[in-house]
Amino acid sequence: MTAILNGDDKETVTRTTHWNGRKVFYSLDTPGPGEIGIVEELLVDRAFVSDPQEASMIAELIDVKPTVPHNVSNALAAAGLARTVGVSHEAIGTALSTFTLGRHRIEVVAEDKGITWIDDSKATNPHAATASILSALSVIWIAGGLAKGADVSTLVERASSRIKAAILIGTDRELFATALAEHAPHVKVIAVDPPADYQRGGVSNSFMDAIVAAAQSCAIQGDTVLLAPSCASMDQFISYADRGDRFTDAVRKALG
Repeated sequence: MTAILNGDDKETVTRTTHWNGRKVFYSLDTPGPGEIGIVEELLVDRAFVSDPQEASMIAELIDVKPTVPHNVSNALAAAGLARTVGVSHEAIGTALSTFTLGRHRIEVVAEDKGITWIDDSKATNPHAATASILSALSVIWIAGGLAKGADVSTLVERASSRIKAAILIGTDRELFATALAEHAPHVKVIAVDPPADYQRGGVSNSFMDAIVAAAQSCAIQGDTVLLAPSCASMDQFISYADRGDRFTDAVRKALG
């Protein structure tokens, strides 16, 4: 049995020390013999090749869209799994270059005046939100909703250097406010409440308009406004898709 393992995850490496099967690590770094990784803007395979001292190209880095670290890592994992069942490098490369992520997954909604607006409404837990935040350098973070008991402190601590401001919404927004105060006191925090007449799933998008306006007030050239709530949506929206669609509509309205 072959295990395809994330070599960039120290916990994974530690926990598989005594694994008796074949281990193939993938990494965003240069791969060693028997590994999969990145060399000079290329995804390369040194595991499933006749000579592990050589490397076979899987795809160009720019073929993986969006080209952000966690998405590239996912592509390497998928490539490793495909190679275990004999899929050719060429076929994997073609699949990666033509693959499109589903809606609301690190989806670029707009780029205007040097500000990038991203809908990652599908980031409904701290792990996903952390990866999303770490894919940008200066983030206006829209967060909150139903945390369902999840701990957001580790998320904030790990991503604190990337968060410039936080727009907080939802039932459990105080969890985020507390974590930000403790681990990222430099972050500007704005809480946005729905209008008194707001109805979940209603025609009016005034609530998301207010959220986007708050984010816009903090954003300057070089910033990324990121909807990666780290929470479920059902307290204020019909679904994560509804939340993302309303964000997209509000951004396009705000930018004209």
